[in-house]
Amino acid sequence: MGHKAIAIALLVVSLSLTGCSADTSPTDPDGSQSLPAIDPALIPQEAPADVVQVDPDLFLVDYGDVIFKVGNGPTWCTLSEYDDVAICEHKETEVRYEPLPKPSDCEFTYGNQIKLLGSANSGEVTADFTCVNSPYSDASTSPSLQDGEQITAFGFTCFVVGETARCENSAEDFIVLGPDAWAKSD
Repeated sequence: MGHKAIAIALLVVSLSLTGCSADTSPTDPDGSQSLPAIDPALIPQEAPADVVQVDPDLFLVDYGDVIFKVGNGPTWCTLSEYDDVAICEHKETEVRYEPLPKPSDCEFTYGNQIKLLGSANSGEVTADFTCVNSPYSDASTSPSLQDGEQITAFGFTCFVVGETARCENSAEDFIVLGPDAWAKSD
């Protein structure tokens, strides 16, 4: 193959690869990327009327956090008295909802870990996704909080509906995470 043919072939490959890397995420009028919509029916709003309260000591780990798997799904949550936070997370390969657009300053994964502060300073966001390069906790040996069960610890209350958890703080700010759904208070 001649030099011109190689140059043309490289140009074609280069242009096709450039087209593959274009950002096709939807954008809001202000230029920011919008978040994918979740079917509201997948977002638990309140615990079932017959919810079963579970003893948090059954989920307590050596260093003082409460960690539970969410039903039989891939999600797990950690309630930390020391950090005054509830964090729910799962591996990005186990998510079935549309990926969230990653902020430009995030070099790791985004949309797989959501945190809820027990309290926030003025102007601080109470519930939001985090940019992370590793899990907050290891739930591999933790028991599961099953569908219809609820746990209260360190000022947080979490309950499970199917494979989805909803955690609230005392101010009723909340996070929701499961393989099919996520939500957070504003």
